Amino acid sequence: MTFVVGSQDPRFQRALGTLEEAQSWALARRLADGELNCCNPLMARLGSPPPVMVWNPRPDDMEEEVLRFLAQWWAQAVAASGAPPPPEMVDPLALRPALGAISLLDVLDGGQDFQMRLHGSEISKTLDIDMTGMRMGEMAVPFIAFLMVTYRAQLLRPEPLLLRYTPAMEFFLSAWWRIGLPLVRDGQVVRLLIGMVRAPRQEDL
Repeated sequence: MTFVVGSQDPRFQRALGTLEEAQSWALARRLADGELNCCNPLMARLGSPPPVMVWNPRPDDMEEEVLRFLAQWWAQAVAASGAPPPPEMVDPLALRPALGAISLLDVLDGGQDFQMRLHGSEISKTLDIDMTGMRMGEMAVPFIAFLMVTYRAQLLRPEPLLLRYTPAMEFFLSAWWRIGLPLVRDGQVVRLLIGMVRAPRQEDL
């Protein structure tokens, strides 16, 4: 799979970036191994500053209460069973304080692609698009190549991953704090619970 954009406008080509599937998995393995700056060259091609990336973030790594709440929910599930929670443990009532900030992403064909099972209402409102039902590999929008690397890294290392990233100005005004939490069945990550909250753009700090 090659991530391309339909428009011939060079701004779109730069802002999306392209990665062959083998390159994407290679970056994912480096990220899973703890090389937190491995995506910096890709982000430079995207016209963006290096992302913040933290495996197994501590509470003080997370500025947003919603993300701390989700990380605590996941950690409590692991403490109770000794393993990452299965998809069936995602209870809307238990996660009510964070519902608008949650997306659920199904893993397809071992990570060849991912499909948005649910797109959080607050995220959809910010982006002005509801991505529910969309496949990531088919989306001609910015940052798919980068996000696919992070999704695949969590298949290789099923642990919480905190990100902060800033899309190029010509595409989105919002930057994001995001935490990915793996949901596991029979020892395999089958779904990712993604919490996302708007953040100040990194150059505005």
